[in-house]
Amino acid sequence: MRRCFLAVAVCLLLGPGMAAQVVPQRHSVLAHKPEKPPAKFFPYPIYERTLANGLRILIVPTPEFKDMVSYTTPVFAGSRNETEKGKTGLAHLFEHIMFRHEYNGVAGGYQEMMSRLGCFNNAFTEYDFTFYHPFTFTTNLVGPVETPQGPAPGVIELEASRFKGLKLDQKTFQVEAGAVLGEYRRIYSFPEQKMIEQMSPAAFPNHPYGHTVIGYLEDVENMPHAWDAAWQFFHNYYAPNDVAIIVVGDVNPQRLFAAIEKAYADWKPVSTPKIPTPAEPRYEKPVHVNWEAEVAPRLAVGYRTPAFHPGTAEAAVALVLEELLTSRSAPLYQKLRYQKQSVTSFETYMSPISTDPQWMLLGAELSLERFQKEGTQYVDDVRNDIIKGTEALRNFSQEPSAARTLEVVKSKVRNDFLAQWDTTDSIAQSLATFYRFSRDPHVLDTLLQSVEELQPTDIDDYAGKYFTREGRLVGTLWHGPEQPQAAPKKTEVR
Repeated sequence: MRRCFLAVAVCLLLGPGMAAQVVPQRHSVLAHKPEKPPAKFFPYPIYERTLANGLRILIVPTPEFKDMVSYTTPVFAGSRNETEKGKTGLAHLFEHIMFRHEYNGVAGGYQEMMSRLGCFNNAFTEYDFTFYHPFTFTTNLVGPVETPQGPAPGVIELEASRFKGLKLDQKTFQVEAGAVLGEYRRIYSFPEQKMIEQMSPAAFPNHPYGHTVIGYLEDVENMPHAWDAAWQFFHNYYAPNDVAIIVVGDVNPQRLFAAIEKAYADWKPVSTPKIPTPAEPRYEKPVHVNWEAEVAPRLAVGYRTPAFHPGTAEAAVALVLEELLTSRSAPLYQKLRYQKQSVTSFETYMSPISTDPQWMLLGAELSLERFQKEGTQYVDDVRNDIIKGTEALRNFSQEPSAARTLEVVKSKVRNDFLAQWDTTDSIAQSLATFYRFSRDPHVLDTLLQSVEELQPTDIDDYAGKYFTREGRLVGTLWHGPEQPQAAPKKTEVR
């Protein structure tokens, strides 16, 4: 969440080389024979090593991004790991307070040194993981680095310092915790986010997916007083066996491994708490949100979806569902937006890519004017169209153009993946997003290969299993109660 701009730094060699396992990939120029055939999609070699403490290190040389590097740290914990009542939002809180680390005992010392290096430094939190991704010059990785403001440690040392031993005083903690409340208010000024917040407990009453990433409002309000709970979360999950280092850029892997091991080898592993298996809910009552002001009505239809396992047919289906349902060329989108013109927008609020069974949430914005005239009958018509269009995928393979449609969708998904690998940061983020599931460095190729092998009947099977009445939850939002009266018809004056 913190950002700073790039500045000039001087060149410094990284240090002695070390042997590392190479994960062969397409376009690799490695001298030895690869252990498996070259990958089909991911265009870079991946060098992998695991330290004795469990820390996984992936290094992806991308020399075309000359002199630049993303030094990223995915933590395999997010709001899903907040299992205690009254202690939600801690994963997101650490996304904030990690930037307040007292490097060398100096308040704000970490941020000061990263600013000297001119790093673009940011982070984000999701349900299942938290991602820290400084972006800088390759020569800033190992210090000391001479800067106009004076010498600075390298990025590796700075990152290792805060992850191994985060330090800040309680007052700083309280100030940053208080800032999260402002972020909460901003996020939930959007109707769609408020719907997700209020539908989640109904969808997952016995699992941490029942609260959103930022946490319940009462917990966010209490965050300045959550000092002990916060440090327990840090101890449980900010450990080498639950973290990876993914470095993408113009780097020499053999030299880089030595510097990383030196900085992190003394980091002690811990036993991380187990997350409860989510129960199988049966949704019965729709969720309605009474918005405080007049606003265009929103409608959301959610379906329970399985845990994401890269390489399986179900995971491949999860990657193409958005194209089949809410892309501009999807039949359901075409029907709602253009043929019937019953919605002003139709999109995927949440995608089914998660560690535990989650849900796919489809959301529509309706016409306020029409709603005021027709009332809930209008909403019911749109809801029925969304349900019918989504559950029609149970018979996808029986459509005359099913095979051709799926081939086009698969091509679109594949090309979208390839197109997004246009920066060191996007490469690292894409790899981290899916590496978290299986800790497999080949995961991106595994995913895209499974998409290539997808058949129309796989869509049938997925929809038949998960797009069911029992696994469906509907939410609505507008100004007023769940059953407003349609506006009275105007009497013509003669």
